[in-house]
Amino acid sequence: MADPRLELHSLVACDYALTAQDGKISAIGIFGQITVNRLPSVQGRFFIVAVLEADPGSHQLSLQVVSPSGQPLLPRPPTMKMEVPPNTTTANIVADVKGLQVRELGRHRIELRAGDRVLGTTPFNVNLAWSQQRAGNA
Repeated sequence: MADPRLELHSLVACDYALTAQDGKISAIGIFGQITVNRLPSVQGRFFIVAVLEADPGSHQLSLQVVSPSGQPLLPRPPTMKMEVPPNTTTANIVADVKGLQVRELGRHRIELRAGDRVLGTTPFNVNLAWSQQRAGNA
């Protein structure tokens, strides 16, 4: 039997997200970079939003944030069971991420997986904040 259809349409990181009673998602403050004052640093809270096309039924998904050197940053990656009702073509995931420890500058990525299969990724950059003091020491 073939694997059920599970296709990622959108994957974003944002400051806040919520799901309305009718299933619509509001993603507020979508970002592609994080600026830190020093390393290591902790990103207090952010949300990951995924919109998928899926066959009806139960699907197991997981999220991971990966550093530029390939290290996973979530020690306990969130796993989610997504139930897609009959006569539905899309499903949404909203994950609340708290206390992400960032140890490297550069291009990081968020991965959405179904088992061992990567459904998709979205990048974000971690940059060091520029300051007058640092510029004076250069």
